[in-house]
Amino acid sequence: MMDIKLYYTPKTRALRPRWLLEELELPYKLIHINLFEGETRTEEFRKINPNACIPAMEVDGQVMFESGAMCAWLADQFPDRGLAPKLIAPQRMAYEQWMYYVTATLEPPIWNYLQHRLILPKEQRVPEILAWNLERYGRSLTVVAENLKNKTYMLGDQFTAADIMVSTTLMWRPKALNDYPVLRDYTESLKQRTAYLNGIG
Repeated sequence: MMDIKLYYTPKTRALRPRWLLEELELPYKLIHINLFEGETRTEEFRKINPNACIPAMEVDGQVMFESGAMCAWLADQFPDRGLAPKLIAPQRMAYEQWMYYVTATLEPPIWNYLQHRLILPKEQRVPEILAWNLERYGRSLTVVAENLKNKTYMLGDQFTAADIMVSTTLMWRPKALNDYPVLRDYTESLKQRTAYLNGIG
């Protein structure tokens, strides 16, 4: 059995690997780090994640950072759980596409928007980029919504790590989903999963 430690702050990208760990029903130790009080910037934590970011995951003494990498790696370790299509499966191509789409296309504009709208000190915000980032995010939402037409999950009837990656990002700004009923219904349905509820508990 793996010895897993997850360095975690609530309401951050750390929800992604925690949710996946709950789906896999794996035992893990949750180590709470207060990102907002600067605990990631200590010399001790930088030895775990030199980026001074959350999450980080330690498995049998080996450390990994980047939430998407954690989800992809964990899902592949347990192919019998069906959270990632097998490498030779026809759906593997779409699965990898959506896993990368989140961090490369869907997430950046809404993260930039939130930083310059709410997170950064006021003197560091650039209001002029807000509308542009919302427009980019809207285009990305349209692509995801089109994919989810007549589907329960991103790959159809199979819930995978791609759904964790996509839905957690959609949850960052629920107001943006008002024009996309399919995305609103999708995220609300995933919030009812036992593993998700355990992950936010």
